[in-house]
Amino acid sequence: MSSNAYEPLDGKKWEYLGDKWRNDTGIGWDSDGIRGYVFASEKNDTVVISFKGTSASLFMVGGSPTSAKDKLNDNRLFSCCCARVDYSWKTVCGCYSGGKNCNITCLQDSLQSDDLYFLSAAKIIMDVAENYPDAYMVLTGHSLGGSIAALMGLTFGIPAVAFEAPGDLLAAKRLHLPMPPAIDHSDLPIYHIGHNADPIFLGTCNGASSSCYYGGYAMESKCHIGKECTFDVVKHLKWSQDIRHHRILEVLDLVLRPWGTEIENTTIPICTTNKDCQDCDAWNFIDE
Repeated sequence: MSSNAYEPLDGKKWEYLGDKWRNDTGIGWDSDGIRGYVFASEKNDTVVISFKGTSASLFMVGGSPTSAKDKLNDNRLFSCCCARVDYSWKTVCGCYSGGKNCNITCLQDSLQSDDLYFLSAAKIIMDVAENYPDAYMVLTGHSLGGSIAALMGLTFGIPAVAFEAPGDLLAAKRLHLPMPPAIDHSDLPIYHIGHNADPIFLGTCNGASSSCYYGGYAMESKCHIGKECTFDVVKHLKWSQDIRHHRILEVLDLVLRPWGTEIENTTIPICTTNKDCQDCDAWNFIDE
């Protein structure tokens, strides 16, 4: 379902889900913003909302009409300070205060913009809940779509499964979503599925030598909401970190499907909460 969020209904890479699932509604396919699908079970007792991730040649997904807004959302949600990476970068909001200083109130306000997917996703969930009042709802997505699913899961208390998503805890804090001690993230039904050769999932696709830097993506966050379920492909597949390993179809075909069967000596990883994770340690966040 996360993979299908990138595909039109007649797309060549559409994953067949079987007879027990219907694709009831397409989301945003006539616009340049958030996209995805609503999948419903035969009896409408379970509904899955799948959000599309970033469409960009950098991430081996290919460009689309949503590429510009996808990139804006990436740089707002996952950068430390408005995508201010160095002097050569154009910022995506006006919160940079010089040096390694950033206005935290300005950052928080910048995430309330109508061109960000957070508010659009919230409206989608409320509409689906109204149309399926008795259904059990689950959220999913890959990359940016996975982070949107996790943020919505935390906002509405809905289970979410994200694949290879960037760190979304930074955005959750800036959006004033429920945080410890009010809520224990280890108890949340929010799961981040990823592997240790994807620099987007690990939060290492940054710095002047990274693919993200050259593509204009400030992917600086690494901490996730809920639990992380990390597949050790470095050990079992001999992979090294590479942006190409971020692709959803590669994850499906080379990791998730053969894991525990065709790949020897592998078991499903235990999902854990990284409570010691910290983002943007080098920055000073001030309130001016």
